Amino acid sequence: MHKYDFKDRIFRSLLLFMIVFSLSMAIKDYFSIEISLGSLALYDVALIFMVTLIYCFPWIFGGGVIISIIAAIYMKYYYSQVFDKTSRDIYLFLQWLPGYISGYAAFLEEYDLPLLFVILAFSIALLAILVFSKINKLIITAIGIIVFSFFWFTYVEKAHLYLMIYLFSSLILYSYSLWEKKKEVWESRDINVSISFYKNWAGSAILLIGFSIMFMLMLPLNIRPLRVTALNDFMMQKFPFIQQWRNNSDENYGYSFRFSLSNAIYKGKRLGGPISFSGSPMLSLRGSLRSNLYLRGSVYDKYSGFNWSKSRKSSKIYDKDTKIGILPETKFNELEIEIKPKMLAASTLFNSLYPIEIEYRENKVFINDDLEIYTKNVINSDSVYRIKSKIPIISEDMLRLGKPDDDESINKLYLKLPHNIPDRVYNLVEELSKGKSSPYDIAKSIEDYLRNNYSYTLEPEKPPEGTDFVDYFLFEKKEGYCTYYASSMTIMLRLAGIPSRYVEGFIVKSEGQGTKTYNLTDRNSHAWVEAYLGEYGWVTFEPTSAYEEVQSWSLWEDESTDASSQNNIDNFPSFSEAASSGSDRRKELLEEDIYSDGDATIKVNIKGAFVKLVTFIFTMLVLLRIFYGFIRINILKLIIMKNQRIFANIYIKQVIWMINKIEKRRDDSETFREFLKRICYSLDMTGDDYEHIVSIIERIIYGNKIVSAEDTHVVRKFSESLRESIKIKQGMLKYITNFYLGKL
Repeated sequence: MHKYDFKDRIFRSLLLFMIVFSLSMAIKDYFSIEISLGSLALYDVALIFMVTLIYCFPWIFGGGVIISIIAAIYMKYYYSQVFDKTSRDIYLFLQWLPGYISGYAAFLEEYDLPLLFVILAFSIALLAILVFSKINKLIITAIGIIVFSFFWFTYVEKAHLYLMIYLFSSLILYSYSLWEKKKEVWESRDINVSISFYKNWAGSAILLIGFSIMFMLMLPLNIRPLRVTALNDFMMQKFPFIQQWRNNSDENYGYSFRFSLSNAIYKGKRLGGPISFSGSPMLSLRGSLRSNLYLRGSVYDKYSGFNWSKSRKSSKIYDKDTKIGILPETKFNELEIEIKPKMLAASTLFNSLYPIEIEYRENKVFINDDLEIYTKNVINSDSVYRIKSKIPIISEDMLRLGKPDDDESINKLYLKLPHNIPDRVYNLVEELSKGKSSPYDIAKSIEDYLRNNYSYTLEPEKPPEGTDFVDYFLFEKKEGYCTYYASSMTIMLRLAGIPSRYVEGFIVKSEGQGTKTYNLTDRNSHAWVEAYLGEYGWVTFEPTSAYEEVQSWSLWEDESTDASSQNNIDNFPSFSEAASSGSDRRKELLEEDIYSDGDATIKVNIKGAFVKLVTFIFTMLVLLRIFYGFIRINILKLIIMKNQRIFANIYIKQVIWMINKIEKRRDDSETFREFLKRICYSLDMTGDDYEHIVSIIERIIYGNKIVSAEDTHVVRKFSESLRESIKIKQGMLKYITNFYLGKL
C-alpha cells in the first residue's frame, strides 16, 4: 500500500466508504437499529480512517494496543467504578455474542449498536485488504451479491437499492484496477498517456456503470421465480432455517407482498409526518353491514420506537377442513362479505377478526397465527374472494368479568417493548390504570384518554430523528392520525401488562341493513388496536378521535343465530349473482359501475409504465451509442506515444475507419495511392499537399525507415481535415447519423 500516492489512497478510501456505507445501511435495517444515516456515516468514516492507517502503517496497531493497555491500567486505579462497569458490560456482550451467532440466545436491543460496531469493524478490515491489495476486485462484487441476496431473502426491503450502490462502487473499483494494469503495460512500452485520457476514462466508466445500474433499478422485483419442487424440498430438509426466508416457495413469495400502509398508502418506512390521499380506488366490498367493519390486512407486534414490523409467524395452507384460530367461548353472528381488488397490488385477503371460511379458487391460500390471510401471488384486479366470519356477541360486563388467560406464548410476543421508552410514558400509564379492577377497564381508560386529549390531523410534523414516536405524540405535539393513536395505545396497553397488537387495513362505514356495495379508496385505510382479554380473546379498540368507538356487541345483540339467519347467509348474493339477476342491460350497468373504472385505470397505468420503460431503455441505448462514437472519434487526441511508427499507424487506421463510415470501398484494380487520391478528390481535398500526405502514408505502411514526429503530425492533421471534409460534404445531420448512430 505504501507505494501508492496520496490521490490513489484517497480515491480507494472513497470507494471503500461507499461500499461500507451501503452494507451498514442494510445491517441497520436488518436489525432495526435506530440510528440516523449521518451518525452511521460518521461511524463508517472513523472506522475506515483507522483501518486505512493501520493497513498503511502497521506499527500504528502495535502502538494502539500499548496505549489501550496503559489507559486501562490508569482507569483501573483512578476510575475503578467506571472501569469495572465498562469491563462487565464488555464481558456480558462477549458472552452473549457467541450464543446469538449460534442461535442459542435471543437478539437483545441494548446490544444493537455494539453489534453494529463489531460487524462493521470486521467488514471494513476484510474489505480494506481487498480494496488496497492487488487481489482481483471482482471478489468484492461477488461478496456483495451474496451478502445483499441474504438481506433480501430476510426481508430487508431496500436491499436491492443498497446493492446498486455497492455494485456501482465495486465496479468502479474494478475498472480502476484494470486501468492500473493497463497503465503499467503502457509505461513498459514507453507510451505516455495524458491526464485528459485519464479523465475521459473515469467519465466513461462512471457513465457506463451508472447507466447499467439505472437500467437494473427499472426492472421489476416481483417476477415469479422458477420452482423445482424436488430441489426446494431438499433445501428445506437440509437447511430448515431458510423456511423463514423470502424464498421461492409459494407461501414465502406471497408473504413478501402482503398489504401494509407504509408501502401502499403512506410511502415511507418511518411512522409519522404529513400524508395526503388521492382518492384512488382500493377495493370493492359487497355485504350486509349493521356496524362499521374493521377489514384487517396486516398485524404487527414489534415496535422499534420509529416503526412497526412483524415477527415471522408459522403459516399453513388453508382448505375447507382447516380450523382457523381459537374462537372465544361466546355467542356469535355470522357475516359474509365478497371483495374485489381494484388498484391495490397485494397478496392479502382482507378479513374481519374471526374468519371461519375462505373461498378463493385461483391460488393457494395461507393463514398464520395472527389470522392474516394471503395468497401465493399478488391478487389480480379481476379476482373475487369471499370471506365468512363470526362476530362475537360480547357485552362490556362480560369483558370486565372475563377470566384472565396467562398465555406465555402470547405474552412473549405482544408484551415486548423497546428498552428506551421514556419514563414519562410509564408514569402516564400508571396514572391511567389506578383504581381499575380489570384489564378491560384499563384498556377503556387508555382509549378514552387518547380520544379526549389529542387532535386528529393529516398534517402533523414529522417526529425528529432519535425521538420515540409514541412519546413525541403523547407529550410534544399531541396531534396526528390513526397510526399515532393506534401505536400509542398498543404501547400503553403493553406497559399496563395487557397483550396488544397494531393492525392495519381498511374501515368500512355501515350504510344500514341490506346488502350493499362499498367502494373503498385510500381514504378508508386505517390503523387500530387489538387487545387480548383472557377468555374472550382478541378485542378491537378504536383510540382515534375522528372515528366512532367500537361497540359491536350492542349492535349485534338483537340478532339470532337460528336457522333463518343462517339461510339468509347462505342466500347471500355475490357480485356475479347480483349482476345476472336482472336484464342484460342492468348487468352491463352494474358491472361497469363496480369494475370498469379501476380496471381501466390499472390498464392505463400498466401501459404507461411499459411505454416509460421502453422509452428509457431506448434513450439509454442511444446515449451509449453517441458516447461510443464520441470516444471513437476523439480518443487519439488524448494519447501521446514515444514510438512514432505505432502512433502514425493508429492514425492511418482511424483514416481508413472514417472512409469506411462513408461507405467508400477500394476497387480491386486500385493501388492504395489511387484509392486515397480518389477519396480526397470526392471530398474536394485536392492540391500538392495531399500528394505529399499520401507519400508519407505509403512510406509509413510499406517502408522500413524511421517515422519522425513531424510525419505523425502530418498524418494527424490529415485525419482531422478528412473528418471536417466529411462533415461539410455530408451535412451535419448525416454526419451525426453515420458516426454517432450508425453501425459500429
